Amino acid sequence: MERKNLPFRINCEGYFLDSEGNIIAKESNGIVLFPGGGVDKNEEITKAMIRETKEETGAVVKNIRKLGTIKIFWGPNWAKTEKQKSRYTAFQGDEMHFFIGDIESFEEPEIKEEDFWDGNKLMNISEVIKKIEGKAPFDEDIRGYREAQLKFLKEIEEIVKDEK
Repeated sequence: MERKNLPFRINCEGYFLDSEGNIIAKESNGIVLFPGGGVDKNEEITKAMIRETKEETGAVVKNIRKLGTIKIFWGPNWAKTEKQKSRYTAFQGDEMHFFIGDIESFEEPEIKEEDFWDGNKLMNISEVIKKIEGKAPFDEDIRGYREAQLKFLKEIEEIVKDEK
């Protein structure tokens, strides 16, 4: 089957801030990660964003607004893990929905999912932007995604600066 005939995986990523202008993010293997993930069949995208954020970080979020959506086409070298390799055969890429919102509180979950973030979950937004920019130039596979991230994060950084 031709890749262009495959559907897109519906996915979400969120930028959630505390009152100090810190954002939920973590660094893993030199890459900055944000809460998010796949949207289940028949699940509302905003509800998926809330669910994924709580599962991964324990954060209860509010005032969620959509920032935008982009389509990411996976190149032949995209899949690194077994999970990604099976996704690569089912989807041509991600339809990524980006959100912004506020952190209401953090709750320690009774049962921690395998992708639960332990330790510090907050980073300074300006530091996050510097870390992502430090990885440029980006591989063709992730360029559109990283450019969208930086665009949204810089808009959020301006809002945070204006509020201080």
